[in-house]
Amino acid sequence: MPEETFVAADAAQDTPVYWKPLTRLSFRFAFCYFMIYALCCGNATIWEVIPFHVGEFLENWLSWPFAHAGQYLAQHMFHVQGIGAKLHDTGSGDTAIAWIAVGVMLVTAIVATLVWTALDRKSRNYRKLYFWFRFTLRLTLGYSMLNYGLAKVFPLQMPPPSLAVLNEPFGNLSPMTLLWSTIGLNPVYEMICGATEVLAGLLILFRRTALLGALFTAFVVSNVVLYNYFFDVPVKLYATHLLLMALVYVVPDMRSLFRYFILHKPTAPSGGWMRPARRYGMRVETIVTAVMVALVVLLTGIDLGQAVHRQHETALHPSPFMGIWHVDSASKPFVTGDGVPLADIIVEKTGRAMLRSADTVLWRGGVHYDDKKHTMRVGCAGHDSSEYAVTQTDPMHLTLTPTGKDAANNGVLQLTRVPLPTHYPLEERGFHWINEWGLER
Repeated sequence: MPEETFVAADAAQDTPVYWKPLTRLSFRFAFCYFMIYALCCGNATIWEVIPFHVGEFLENWLSWPFAHAGQYLAQHMFHVQGIGAKLHDTGSGDTAIAWIAVGVMLVTAIVATLVWTALDRKSRNYRKLYFWFRFTLRLTLGYSMLNYGLAKVFPLQMPPPSLAVLNEPFGNLSPMTLLWSTIGLNPVYEMICGATEVLAGLLILFRRTALLGALFTAFVVSNVVLYNYFFDVPVKLYATHLLLMALVYVVPDMRSLFRYFILHKPTAPSGGWMRPARRYGMRVETIVTAVMVALVVLLTGIDLGQAVHRQHETALHPSPFMGIWHVDSASKPFVTGDGVPLADIIVEKTGRAMLRSADTVLWRGGVHYDDKKHTMRVGCAGHDSSEYAVTQTDPMHLTLTPTGKDAANNGVLQLTRVPLPTHYPLEERGFHWINEWGLER
């Protein structure tokens, strides 16, 4: 762009603009709350892009005050009992502490807004801060959409129905497991869903397509939010905030969108999609965006590629213990996440494992067999894994004897292999152009 064009644009953007008091107050609150959440929620923040564990350190450090405040309030104000009263490793983003931590963020944002309002009575607008606020929203949404989208383009987030699901009575399935298995049944569908998320993430990262990207993101994430709420997927808090961020980005352009789509009149975006008031800001924005896209594609691509490779190798060389093993007896019960004794170990053909507790609840687990040491590590969500020596007298029976430091805390497990069907129509039906009968069977 010629220098005189920059000068003219700078002069136009430096023209004093008066924001109404309510607009200024709304911006202060939105800025405080969403900046706190975007940078400190501890769930897939943009800090994760920074390699060599630096980003992980920053994410943990920034989320620490809110997480521990949530834990303190959970114990002393809300009197939460059991595992929910303490921070713990979990596959859920909707723990009691997480909800309380978001409440702490909200109160912090309200207090910060009131202090800001009391101290700043002279500013007519916050145009420069507004630009960087929207830039942060774009980075947060772009990273999240690329992160989740790539995990579906490489169809790993929702794997095909597992042995555990295929042999579980339909009525015993959780809504989330049903949803995950339905999407994962056909990897092509999952890849298409992932491609739409990747497209939304790429569009929102660049200034000229950011508004389209925000609209597309809001549309895609709305479906995710509905899935999470109606199928009880425990990412409700995070998905809801992504949707709110996309809507916050779109709101300043609502008048232009209404004029174009409803009144069918020519208009231009009015929400500040243009570059910042100085060329320096534009350069910083461009460099940061380019670096983030490169790192996300590189690092996430490497991780997902390795995961796909591991699955391929596992498929070529499946575990000799693949199948369902029922616990006949245990000198000391192996407990699952809620403390209920283990009933079945399901070793999947993909290398994953599920554990079924005695109350028929399925748990994410881990089973790793070391064929050199003839040992097996068995773990369950919420518990550290334990090592067992493996003894197998015949293909149908298995004995796991705890070893090392785990011997004092665990007992001997006697397991029997459960006979399974040789095929599953759910996996074999496939697609047909012509169906003479409705397949309600």
